[in-house]
Amino acid sequence: MPNVAILLIDLQTDFLDCEQGRMPVDRLGSEGVIKIANEVLGKNILSEALTVFIVSKFPPSAHIANFFRKNAAMVGTLGANIDERILKAESSAVFEKSKSSAFSNPEVADYLKNRGVRDLYVLGVFAEGCVRATVLDAIKLGFNVCVIENAVATNAPWKKQFALWIMNRAGALVERIDA
Repeated sequence: MPNVAILLIDLQTDFLDCEQGRMPVDRLGSEGVIKIANEVLGKNILSEALTVFIVSKFPPSAHIANFFRKNAAMVGTLGANIDERILKAESSAVFEKSKSSAFSNPEVADYLKNRGVRDLYVLGVFAEGCVRATVLDAIKLGFNVCVIENAVATNAPWKKQFALWIMNRAGALVERIDA
């Protein structure tokens, strides 16, 4: 049983597809996230780690919030699906959330703790939003957290740098992993 897990946050079409996505991150960031995610899912790096997808799914009834999100990741839309460029790992768990932190879904913490996970790696989007919120909650829950710097993206470089600084200051290790 691994004591290490990797949270793959919001690797959905609406966030990673720079052409068709409703709320995409920048192209370079998207490419970096996809590359490292596929290396992880292909077991080329961190091969013993448990892989856990966290996906945002927003109800169509949340009209105001959906307006500000440009209807991204709305339940029942193609953009809410995991981006087709991401390798599908049959053994990966998938959890849905409708708030920023992955831990807003209590099943995530239960799943990790029941498997003896103590160390978390985190990658995904948006650095200043869901990634940051998840990392801060993970630290509060007692996990050791490493943010994969070159596999975290957003839509502006300054937002990413500020988010990484906040996460590091809160106690997360920020590390580059090359494939």
